Amino acid sequence: MIIEGINYAAYKETDSSLYDADKNRLFGSENYKSGRLIVRPSRWAEGSFEEEMSALLRLANVLNRSLPAFKEAQTLLEGENSVIGQVIRRSNRPE
Repeated sequence: MIIEGINYAAYKETDSSLYDADKNRLFGSENYKSGRLIVRPSRWAEGSFEEEMSALLRLANVLNRSLPAFKEAQTLLEGENSVIGQVIRRSNRPE
């Protein structure tokens, strides 16, 4: 739910959705295999991945503010020592 929220925010903000590799990086393992043909690297492959995903998660929180389950899912995962946990914690910090 969180990864798809970030993906939607990415598309809404940049007209570019997350690649499977981006989603798998957030998920922590190979879970996404869309079969989508990749012709160039993801726009999020370079730079501060966690920082950019945190900014997208902040937007996703605004877009999904009417869905309590979206925030509940983040509460469950924010303590994890994982990329998604770090993204959630970073998104909760003041900008």
